[in-house]
Amino acid sequence: MLASFYEVLPSMESTRASSSARSIALLDGLHQGPERSLDRAARWLFESQLASGTVASVIADGAVRHHLAGLYQFVAIRAGADRAASIVERLEAEHTATFAKEVSEGESPEPKAVQRRARVILYRSAQALLAKEKPGRIAPDSFKWWVPAEQPLADDVLRLRKALSPEEADVLELCTSRGLSPEEGAVVLGIEESKAEELLAEALSKVDSVLAQRAQDPSARQRLLLVAFALDPRRAGGPLRPRREPVLNVGAVVHDRYEIEAPLGRGAFADVYRARDREVTDHVVALKILRRAASDPQAIRVAMRELQLIASVFHPSVVQLKDHGWHNGHLWFVMPLYRGETLTQRLQRGPLSRQEARDIFEPLAEALATMHRVGVRHQDIKPENVFLANIGSRDGAQVLPVLLDLGVAAKDVELVLAGTPAYFAPEVAARFSGMPDPPAVGPKADVFALALTLRDALDPTPRDFVAAGAVDAFVSFRAKSSPHPPFREDLKDLRPSFERWLHLSPDQRPTAEEFRQELKILTRRDEKRRRRLATLRWFVPTALATITFFGSVIYVLSREAALGRTEAREQRDRALSAQERARNIHASLAAEEALRRKLQAQVEGLESRYQNSKMTRDELAQRLARVEGELTLLDTRLAEQQTKQRRDLEELRKARHEQEELAAAVAALRDRRDELARELDRTKAAVEQERKDKLAAEETASRLSARLSAVRELAAATRAHLETLGGSTAPSSARAGTSPPVPAETESPPASRP
Repeated sequence: MLASFYEVLPSMESTRASSSARSIALLDGLHQGPERSLDRAARWLFESQLASGTVASVIADGAVRHHLAGLYQFVAIRAGADRAASIVERLEAEHTATFAKEVSEGESPEPKAVQRRARVILYRSAQALLAKEKPGRIAPDSFKWWVPAEQPLADDVLRLRKALSPEEADVLELCTSRGLSPEEGAVVLGIEESKAEELLAEALSKVDSVLAQRAQDPSARQRLLLVAFALDPRRAGGPLRPRREPVLNVGAVVHDRYEIEAPLGRGAFADVYRARDREVTDHVVALKILRRAASDPQAIRVAMRELQLIASVFHPSVVQLKDHGWHNGHLWFVMPLYRGETLTQRLQRGPLSRQEARDIFEPLAEALATMHRVGVRHQDIKPENVFLANIGSRDGAQVLPVLLDLGVAAKDVELVLAGTPAYFAPEVAARFSGMPDPPAVGPKADVFALALTLRDALDPTPRDFVAAGAVDAFVSFRAKSSPHPPFREDLKDLRPSFERWLHLSPDQRPTAEEFRQELKILTRRDEKRRRRLATLRWFVPTALATITFFGSVIYVLSREAALGRTEAREQRDRALSAQERARNIHASLAAEEALRRKLQAQVEGLESRYQNSKMTRDELAQRLARVEGELTLLDTRLAEQQTKQRRDLEELRKARHEQEELAAAVAALRDRRDELARELDRTKAAVEQERKDKLAAEETASRLSARLSAVRELAAATRAHLETLGGSTAPSSARAGTSPPVPAETESPPASRP
């Protein structure tokens, strides 16, 4: 299936090589398209670092590093994972310095132009290396595609991969998963822009055809394109981490106090070292130093103000800053050296239980609330920044969760450039996706990230990683949609809570303190189960005392329910009678109305006759008076009938209301009777079991009593026999006392006792 994507790759290489010169000429003529999330991040970082002297290296490094994951997957699909790592490492080494030189030598470096040029050059260079090596056809089973956990989406992905032709797959992959425009994709593939747009339109029509059955889901198309060309990061590997020179070497001394002993970790923004405190004997600390130097006084003041805010936060689950300063322009700070593991390392052994999750995340939420009260936002909560420290002795060690990297290592813009926005809140992503009037970013963005970390700790399946390295697409998608709640069936009771915690709107999410209180739901099910077991332990002994009471209550409730049913029937009959009376009144009113119309017709006839026969005025007045009197009488009767009708309707409404109340009462009594009946059945079962146990105990006691009687009879017989033997031996002893003594040598041995 997957081989159909690239089975004609070798045949296309000659066409691409022939247009190489034209493609290079098009590089400098690319139009300026809409600003992407990476472009915005680079521009903001450029503006903030303009005076520091480090902007060239930052922008160039970000321009390359941002595309590494997508570039690796692009090459791995065509050349296999073994070759992809070396090719991407080679391209990074070649182009990072080149871009930095271009930015530093330019009069006014424009980050957006650097990013666009980096995109095209990197992918075009990778395409050229692939064409030179002429990779063979890749078998379908050698691909390590990512399979979404949602079954409809997984089926759609498989159908789309099978439906696309190799040319359509190339263009669709570059223009969606890799973030290139159709014009940039045409340059990379060495084809005309019109051809690229035509292939893209054909591919998108096939996408719509695949999604025809799910047209009611507006986000289905974007989600499908986001993962269509994504490899599984757990099986396909990834690009090698860039080789970075350490900021400090082993043996270096910082602030004339902290001697570096060993590196503990090295990242894109900072390095962490194990250091010995020379002023305190046998005291070891963790020293973190930022990789980027800050030579601008304004940047130094901002960093120091942020450090002071963070140092004002006192909570066991917030890493404490013991000391800080500047070393050759690099900000450093000292923290306690914890022993333990990160949450990411813990999740490699399996998901957390509900109790473990509550024990870990309640202190973290409380720490977050403490930070928010003093105006500090963490900005980078994720499993890698949650450390599970072992406190106490090894035998009785307790786990203390600690939040690391409190916003002093990386900002949001740098996380976008680094390609790691997986735990961005929607309002943070909206700042980079170009949405009009994005929501303000506040403390609830941290709550979102902590809730997403909790979801991954309970159900650690890779759903919200940046698929295929498509940071722009991921940021745009996150700005418009919320992550899914846990998929596991045993966690379905938590889905409403996660939908609130991960809501698209920050106004619908709880604060950190509210989130801490709502975490009780994690163990509520187990606590209910424990309470039910405790209730059952004392219920059986008390059942004998309460069975009579329950029986009488059930009898009384049954009687009340029967009376209620009888009264409900009566009310229903009264309501039916009222309805019948109302119908009769309506009929009477209709007849009266017909009579009134008849009289009016007679009046009109009289007036006509008056004109025709020229009656006298007195005759006409008399007849008119009679008719008007009849009309007045009819109007009075009509008013009386209407009043009676309103009164009957009011009685009908009251009867219906009473009927509904009685029906509700009957239903409640019926439910209570059923519940008490079930309780009575359980009590009877318990009593029956107690009776059986009692009968068994009595039977055992009877057998033991019989055996005891037999033993007593045997003992009495034995005593009688011994007394008999004692009486028979007494005369013999007396006779033996009068006989002459027997010589010692002839004395016989004593007779043995029978």
